[in-house]
Amino acid sequence: MIELLFFTGKTCGVCKALKPKLLEAVQGNFPNVNIRVVDVEEEVEFTGQSMVFTLPVVIIKVDGREMARFARSFAVYEVLDKLKRLGGR
Repeated sequence: MIELLFFTGKTCGVCKALKPKLLEAVQGNFPNVNIRVVDVEEEVEFTGQSMVFTLPVVIIKVDGREMARFARSFAVYEVLDKLKRLGGR
């Protein structure tokens, strides 16, 4: 099972611009990938356990193990490429 965690915050402008593009692209190309949007202000403990200290952050997990992490400056195509290589289809 592949899971995509998208860490975001209410005051993160980059997150607001990136979130709809990324989620739409992942849902359209990888319908079997479970997507979880994590609001860092509401899920403080989980954010800390995930060692997220900046925004935005995308973590890709396969069977519960972290396989990729994208932080701050990354493009949608980079995430899609990693999902493709991890067998998201």
